Amino acid sequence: MRALLPALLAAFFLTGPALAELPPEAYRITPTSDPAAPFGVYIPKDLDDAFGELKKMLSLALVRDMRYQPEGEMAVHHQGLGRWLRNNWGLWTGSRLSKYFNDLGIDHPDDMSAIILDSFWRHLNDRPLDLQAQIAYYKAYWEKAAKDKPRR
Repeated sequence: MRALLPALLAAFFLTGPALAELPPEAYRITPTSDPAAPFGVYIPKDLDDAFGELKKMLSLALVRDMRYQPEGEMAVHHQGLGRWLRNNWGLWTGSRLSKYFNDLGIDHPDDMSAIILDSFWRHLNDRPLDLQAQIAYYKAYWEKAAKDKPRR
């Protein structure tokens, strides 16, 4: 058992479960400055660029927590980090990142931020992004909403 303990501890700390509670400073966002951008922060051009910026601007503890939580739990970040992305990366105001999503057929900023967050989890976990399936999901949602909308 003594010989096994160091290996078990190493396995826990290297691949351990999601952090139960992070200190408030773990949620601090430190974006790359870009004085030329509308909100003074760098706006990625596409998903790959967004992954790099997220890794720079989020704490290592938060990124680790995201990595080890179930994929569906990324929705807990929708109102915090997701709102920050929508507002500061110009997803409401026609930034180059929003245009990237528009070219893919995604028009709503909530959908854009959800795709960014879900894709980031998949990126962190070396899973396929399956971007086409994500896009199809949101397109189907809006098609159904339009069909179900009461007519006057």
